[in-house]
Amino acid sequence: MTRAFLDYYVLHLTWSIVSASIFSKYRTMWSDKETAEDLLGYTMHASLLRGVVTNDKNLPITVGLYGDWGSGKSSILKILEGQLNKDNDTVVVYFDGWSFESFDDAKMAIIQGIVDALEKNEKFIDKVKDKSEDLKDAFRKLRKSINWMRLLKLTATAAIPIATAATTGGASLIIPMLLSAFQEHKAELGDILTGEKAEQFLKDALKTGDEESAKYQAVREFRNDFEDLIKKSKQGRVVILIDDLDRCLPRHIIENLEAIKLFLNVPGTAFVIAADKYIVSNAIMSEYKEIITAAKEDRPRLGESYMEKFIQLPYNIPHLSPKEVETYVTLLLCQSLLTSKQFEKVRDDFASHIASNKFEIYGWTDVKSLLNTDAPDDLGRYVGFFSHFSSIIGNSLKWNPRLIKRFLNAYEIRSRLLEQSGIKDEKSKFALLKLMLIEQKHFDQFKQLSTWVMNSTDVPKELIVIEDFADRKTEDIGEFKDWNTSDLLKIVSTEPKFSAIDMKELFWVSRDNLVEEMSGQSLISSHVRSLFNEVTNAASDTIRATLCKTKVAALQQGELDDFYSLLETKVLITPSEKDAYNIYYHCIMHDVSGSYNKLLEVLGRIDTTKIPFSLGNKFKEILEKYNQDKKLENLISKNTRLMKTINGK
Repeated sequence: MTRAFLDYYVLHLTWSIVSASIFSKYRTMWSDKETAEDLLGYTMHASLLRGVVTNDKNLPITVGLYGDWGSGKSSILKILEGQLNKDNDTVVVYFDGWSFESFDDAKMAIIQGIVDALEKNEKFIDKVKDKSEDLKDAFRKLRKSINWMRLLKLTATAAIPIATAATTGGASLIIPMLLSAFQEHKAELGDILTGEKAEQFLKDALKTGDEESAKYQAVREFRNDFEDLIKKSKQGRVVILIDDLDRCLPRHIIENLEAIKLFLNVPGTAFVIAADKYIVSNAIMSEYKEIITAAKEDRPRLGESYMEKFIQLPYNIPHLSPKEVETYVTLLLCQSLLTSKQFEKVRDDFASHIASNKFEIYGWTDVKSLLNTDAPDDLGRYVGFFSHFSSIIGNSLKWNPRLIKRFLNAYEIRSRLLEQSGIKDEKSKFALLKLMLIEQKHFDQFKQLSTWVMNSTDVPKELIVIEDFADRKTEDIGEFKDWNTSDLLKIVSTEPKFSAIDMKELFWVSRDNLVEEMSGQSLISSHVRSLFNEVTNAASDTIRATLCKTKVAALQQGELDDFYSLLETKVLITPSEKDAYNIYYHCIMHDVSGSYNKLLEVLGRIDTTKIPFSLGNKFKEILEKYNQDKKLENLISKNTRLMKTINGK
């Protein structure tokens, strides 16, 4: 096992342990799961779709709800489902296509799933209480058709697109679908799809003999029985919501679409299919690429054309605007930092706000006005800081709600890791956000900054140059032209400045992306860092002495080396501050292993004239303990004021 691999393994093991402790101690993260809770103003989209599918003049209709992964399609469907359930004349069925991904026959699974959902729907059943036997008979006939199609899986698979071709685009799509279906069953077909037998096989598959007619009839009967079922229920309308279609394998996407076509154009029905149009289109192209190649045709829009055949109304979810990102982040922070009752109040107020002010930000001013004295100040500071970067957050994360939520989750984890290391000030946490924004969109600059910080004993001179340029103190950014972008300069110029923060700590919590770039010091455990901060920030020198005698002395050798590394860094960066020398003193006086030699090493690397002369008595005690060691005397001899104190002058 190489040292690099060992370091990597230890790093991730440490990360897992620390992360687990964080999740157990603090609040849970923002969930990726779809929800009817509207923090994006998506009720408007759901209401528009509701108006379409509940207008009997529009039925039957198939709506394509299109959007990128994470854009909020599922949430809109959930909101729409809630709205439709309040309508006495509408039965709504929610179907997750991905939940049947593991089924070998996804097509029959979705057909069966829709029928079962209707059979269990109390509102649907209640419409025919006086004709329960008729309804039972209708469901029996449907199940018989389904069982027959499942029994005749091969031929039925081919028959489905054929039977529905007339209503979904004609015969031009039959052959590709048929070949795709046969390909699925190539194990059963053996070699009959090759050579001279291929043409005859296609003719046989399409023949109109009695046996084949019976098989096609099963499909036709299913459609007729389904239409009869809708009529028997005397339900005003049935709306079927199909979600997560684009998460399936390409083959299963095709199968699900072909199954859905069985239900289309039935009076009183509406389908709303949520999908990433790009993914579905490419799935179609992928499945039929051999057909396209064999036909020697250039069909770049085959996927889109396929969908256009049975999607009567495409509805595209627009990308979030900068104002919407600001509102969304504000509400997410409120959800995290307010009590449940407070957030419920904010959420309801936002719903009222967006109904009449959809172009206006719902921000901290609105929250504070609503909650009055109950509005926590820290929430206001966080909202204000995040809002400042709302455009950068949106642009870096493709204006995608799910990506924004995941970014905030990552930020939350790293913030908690900072706290575990004893760093709880808001400045450091805000600087962490700035650093993560650079990491998200400008990773090369992020790595470059990490190198500067880790290889410097003080504020990196490169960072000073960039900050001065961002603050318009200079007109020349020198060799760092890659940093001359509007968003990078905005991040760098915003308080708190990186130059005023211990950036090593920030890069330590960001180490999951910097395994190769980080120095050994960056891998120091949170336990050692926490102890170091406790000793450094001790309320009195007496407490500091006790900590050195007990906790520092009890460290294992590897941990002790890490502790000295942190102590050394502090002296190198701030040689004129007393705290670090006091820690060395107490460790030496309590015989903590290696402390004296470590002091000599660090003194050899600094300008000792910067050591505060008020420490003279402590250096005197160290000299006495080590019999006036000439090594120490020589190192501090240039500091005349310190030497005078030591000598009692």
